[in-house]
Amino acid sequence: MSKPLSDNPRLDRRRVLKYALLSPMALGLSTAASAQLLQAPASALAKKKRRNPELEPTAGQWATWLTTSPAKLLPPAPPRANSAATRAELQELVTLQNQRTDAIRAVVNYWDDQGGLPAWTHLFLETVKATNTNPVLASRGLALLHTAIADAAITVWYSKSRYRRISPDKQLGRLTSISSVSNQLSSYASEHAAIAGAASTVLNYLFPAATVSVNGQAMTFDAAANQAALSRLWAGANYRSDLNAGQLIGEWIGRQAVLRGLTDGSAATFTGALPVGPQYWVPTPPAFQVNPLLPLAGRWNPWLMTSGDQFRMADPAAYSEGAFTSTFLEQQVAAVKAVSDSLTPEQKTIALFWADGGNTYTPPGHWVDLAADHVVAAEWSTPRAARALALLSTTLADAAISCWDNKYAFSLLRPVTAIRNIPNQPFSDPTWSPFIATPPFPTYTSGHSTFSGAAATVLEHLFPNGTVTDALGQTTSFAVAADQAKDSRLYGGIHYPMDNEMGLQCGQEIGGLAINRAQRDGAE
Repeated sequence: MSKPLSDNPRLDRRRVLKYALLSPMALGLSTAASAQLLQAPASALAKKKRRNPELEPTAGQWATWLTTSPAKLLPPAPPRANSAATRAELQELVTLQNQRTDAIRAVVNYWDDQGGLPAWTHLFLETVKATNTNPVLASRGLALLHTAIADAAITVWYSKSRYRRISPDKQLGRLTSISSVSNQLSSYASEHAAIAGAASTVLNYLFPAATVSVNGQAMTFDAAANQAALSRLWAGANYRSDLNAGQLIGEWIGRQAVLRGLTDGSAATFTGALPVGPQYWVPTPPAFQVNPLLPLAGRWNPWLMTSGDQFRMADPAAYSEGAFTSTFLEQQVAAVKAVSDSLTPEQKTIALFWADGGNTYTPPGHWVDLAADHVVAAEWSTPRAARALALLSTTLADAAISCWDNKYAFSLLRPVTAIRNIPNQPFSDPTWSPFIATPPFPTYTSGHSTFSGAAATVLEHLFPNGTVTDALGQTTSFAVAADQAKDSRLYGGIHYPMDNEMGLQCGQEIGGLAINRAQRDGAE
C-alpha cells in the first residue's frame, strides 16, 4: 500500500504559508508596488468572466513524466463541509473578501489563468534573458519546469476526482469569487498552489540566486510562490487547506524534477580534445572562444529519444590537405558566400528576427513564448495547457541533445573559417564576416533549425489551425515560420544550407516522437 502524501517530507515554505498574515505585504506588495497596481487599467482589475472549460474528468489518469502514479501522492481528505475547520476557513475568506483592494485584484488576475502556468513560464523566460542562459540549458530548464508543472496538474486533478470538495463560493452564498476558474471544479487540492510549489522548487534549482519581477515588485521564487498560492484565498476560490495540500504535492514533484536534473548527465565535465584537421571546427571571430559550448550535451539523458544519437545525421562532406575532395561541400560554402554578398533588406530582417542571441529568450524560448500565447488564447483547462507545454519543452530539450550530438560527432568548421582560411577557391576571402556573429561551437547541424522543426511539428499537432506572425509581419503557419527560421541562419552567414536542412529534418523526427506520446498519453 502506497504511503499518503502526508508521509512525505515537507518544505519549510508550507509552514510559512500556513501562518502567513494575509495582507498586501504578505502577497509581496510593497507600498510602491501597491501604488503601481492601483494605476493598472480597469480591464486588469475587473473580475474576469467565469470560464467553463472542459473539466477534464480523466486528467488524473493521464501519463505523467516524473511520478509513477498520482495515486501515490494523494493527500489526506479535506475537512468535511459541515466541520468546524471548514467553517473557520470560510470565515477567513469572508474576512479577506471585505479587505480586497484594486492591488489585490491585480495580483489575483496575474496568477489566475491556467493555474499560474503562463505567469511561471514568463518568469522563467525573463530569467533566461536576464542571466544570458544559453539555448541548450534553456531547453533543459524548460523541460524540467513544464514536466513538473504538468505532473502537478495531473496529480491535483486526481485529487479533485477523489475529493469532490465544493468550492467556497458555492458553499457560502455571501462569498463571491473573483477568479475566472469554474466553481464547478472541485477545489481540493489547489492547482495554483501545486504549480507554484513545483515551479519554484525547479526554478530555485536552476537559478539559485535569481529574483524575478512580479507586477513590478522584485522577489525571490519562493516569495512568488507564496503570492501565487495566497492569491487564491484573496480570490475566494480556495480554502486554506486546499492550498496546503496543493503546495505539498507541487513541492514533492518539484523535487523529483530536481533529482532528474541532478542525474541527467549535464554536470559532466569535458576533459577530452576535439579533432584537429582542415575540415574541423576551430574558434571563430570575433571572440575566438577557445572552449566550445557544452561538448557533452549530446550525451545527456533525453525525454523522448532512446539516446542522443538516435537521429545522427549523414556524415557531411569533408576536405583534406587544404583542398576540397567534395564538390558538394564546395557548393555549400559557395552558397553561403553568394547569399552573403547579395543580402536583401528582407533577408536581413529575417536573420535578425530569429537570431535570439545573448540576453534573449533563446531559440527554444522563442517557440515556447509563441506556444504559451496560443495556450492562453485557447482557454484550455490547466492540465491540458500544462500538457501542451510539457510536450513542447521536452521536444525542444531533445532537439538540443540531438543537435549537439551531431555537432560534436562531426565537429565541422563554420562558414567563416572556410571562407577566410581556404585558399584558391572562388569564395575565398580572408576579410569576410557573416551578417550575425558566429556562435562558439561546430556548424553541423543547425540548432535553430532543429529547434524550429521540432517545435513546429508539435505545435501543428496541438493547434492544427494555429498561426504566427513571422519576421516580416505576415500571418503564417508554424511550419512555414520554422522554414523561415531555418533560412535565417543561411542569411546570417553562420550555417551552410545542409546544416539547416538536416537540422530541420532532425527536429521534425523528434517532434514525431512527441506526437506519438501525445496520442497515447490519455488526453486524446
